[in-house]
Amino acid sequence: MADLLFGVETEYAVAGMPRGGAVVQEAILQNLVERARKELIHLPDIHSASGFFLGNGSRFYIDCGSHPEFCTPECANPWDAVRYIQAGNAILAGLASSVESECMPGTEIMCFRGNVDYGGDQTTWGCHESYMHRISDTELRPHIIPHLISRLIYTGAGGFNPLSPGLEFTLSPRMAHFRREDTESSTSERGIWDTKSEPLCSGYNRLHVLCGESLCSETATFLKVGVTALIIAMADAGFTPGSEVQLDEPVLALQLVAGDITCKRQIRMANGGYLTAIAIQRHYLEQVEAHLSDGFLPPWAEEVCHRWRAILGQLEDAPGSSEHTLDWAIKRTLYANHLRSLGMCWDDLPALNQAMDQVASGFEGSHHYRKSVSLESHFRPKRRLPKKVASLESLFQSQGIRWDDLWKFLSVKKTLCEIDTRFGQLGPKGIFQSLDEAGVLNHKVTGIDNIQHAMAEPPAMGRAHVRGKAIQRLAGSGNSRCDWQVIVNYGDEQVLDLSDPFTREESWRSLDAQISGRPRMSNGPGEFLDFGDDLRDTAQSPHWRRQEAIGLVLSGNYAGAEVLLRRLLQERYEMPSTHCHMARVLLMTDREAEAREQIDQAWSIRAEANSYVVVRILFFQYIFAIFDGVDGIPLVQLMKDKLLERGAHLDWTICPMLDHLRGRLGEANYKFLRALADGLCDASAMPRLNRFSRWRRMAEAA
Repeated sequence: MADLLFGVETEYAVAGMPRGGAVVQEAILQNLVERARKELIHLPDIHSASGFFLGNGSRFYIDCGSHPEFCTPECANPWDAVRYIQAGNAILAGLASSVESECMPGTEIMCFRGNVDYGGDQTTWGCHESYMHRISDTELRPHIIPHLISRLIYTGAGGFNPLSPGLEFTLSPRMAHFRREDTESSTSERGIWDTKSEPLCSGYNRLHVLCGESLCSETATFLKVGVTALIIAMADAGFTPGSEVQLDEPVLALQLVAGDITCKRQIRMANGGYLTAIAIQRHYLEQVEAHLSDGFLPPWAEEVCHRWRAILGQLEDAPGSSEHTLDWAIKRTLYANHLRSLGMCWDDLPALNQAMDQVASGFEGSHHYRKSVSLESHFRPKRRLPKKVASLESLFQSQGIRWDDLWKFLSVKKTLCEIDTRFGQLGPKGIFQSLDEAGVLNHKVTGIDNIQHAMAEPPAMGRAHVRGKAIQRLAGSGNSRCDWQVIVNYGDEQVLDLSDPFTREESWRSLDAQISGRPRMSNGPGEFLDFGDDLRDTAQSPHWRRQEAIGLVLSGNYAGAEVLLRRLLQERYEMPSTHCHMARVLLMTDREAEAREQIDQAWSIRAEANSYVVVRILFFQYIFAIFDGVDGIPLVQLMKDKLLERGAHLDWTICPMLDHLRGRLGEANYKFLRALADGLCDASAMPRLNRFSRWRRMAEAA
């Protein structure tokens, strides 16, 4: 049987409806973390000061985009995947209710399974999937991309194009933000295929799917995970399920499928032919069905194929007939009914959308226009319009459209977008939950039940089970931290190795053995040193151990690096420099507050440091100044003065950290810091800094 494990990471939007004062989002998030710390059985997350691994094997934390994220444990079947997604929803809803109970009476704390923001700032919340596989990413890629695009016909969350000034309904609103075929980032320049390699286990690769959405329908979620896992299993077994359905332009195909509620639009294939998304999905289905009796597919494959075939038949015969089953179709019917109640018809939308496109174009370039402000704020009754917009009135009149129609249309848009946001709200006030409890939907999958059990207990197999049970036993000890691959008990100096995703029992070893068990450490470009498992780092010099810690950082083993560096700090070994190394580890694991403390301590004892270490401390301080939005030029001037001293330049592998922080730094700051880092490493690179105005201004002032 195929070795199949998968999980889902859901990002949530949060908001507070205040009474008697504003509820700041940061305060909501902080309170959610505090409630989680008090109410949930957990171990602290090694990589996040605001993160927890829970007793059911899952992970809950506040992501870098200032939103809660819940990651399911590793699941071996689609029933469990849906069950643990729902468990995460229930856990977060419970935390929000606890926070709300401590606010002023009348305050509402809301959490949403949202996918896009309609406020104009182009925010989107992800629902990422992870699938374990053996073959290389390069081999898997051509067989997955056509599937990820065509599956939108049943995995789309439905809603409106957030980048349109009108009301353009789409099967998948989040896909409006996907404009690339490949990407290395999950937060910017999003692409269909994530090239970032982060296996999170030994012996396998991990497909990290970015182009997915949070769903409410059990059928849609069950198929999203189950079908994708089966196609990966086919590719893992040596078959080529996607070879005959290669797309000519994948990004264009993604937008075409997302915008087609008929599911019948013809998509150009790489061979010059045309197929619909339904036809592409049928091709994959037939490929899987032909091997149902083969041993490499899991026993649940037949049930997934049965539901897969049924939904494709339903979409082919009459896409609208899925109005009680799939998220996008439920929403499409809901919104059409609401439009009728407002005296409008769905068929009115194309003409009004076209008119709003023209109005938006008229505003752009005018002195009235501010891109950060929604079109509704610019285009209001009795407000003076730019000449280019006002000149459209006669054209609209010839089409039977009045200004009043457009103003009403914008009001209707605001209402429908609010409904779309409320659709996925957690708790009894959510529209989907209300419809479900009223018995008007038909989305349930038999076997997805006992959510209360999933909130507390891990899956029955694999490392998720071992992790969950260990967390239940160690929770509250104050001596342990957790990661997907390890649990570290600092009190006993023991590590639970979870690198094998199918481990069945706890396997503890000493911290020393865990760290030294890393098979290879770089000793320079192209050169590696081999170390055996029985190497004792404590018998080595402090300098060797810090070099080992640096090697662990470069290999991504931040937990191991942190253990070594904390020991060196306890031994007071070259404190300023070791504090800097620790700050790097903490920033790479998104623990900024702790990193700041390390740099503050390094600065307080800078008199003990060599010149190159002082420069590095200032470099970190400048990064924090950028984060805080304060003037960091005095810090750069101090660095510049210090770099004139002998011994101020020394090789420093800091660019991976800058790459990790790139989104927060902004492109201009990132480029300057990269050039500055090069200068810190090598004096011959210093002249390149003259390309930057902030550096030239200091030279001119001097």
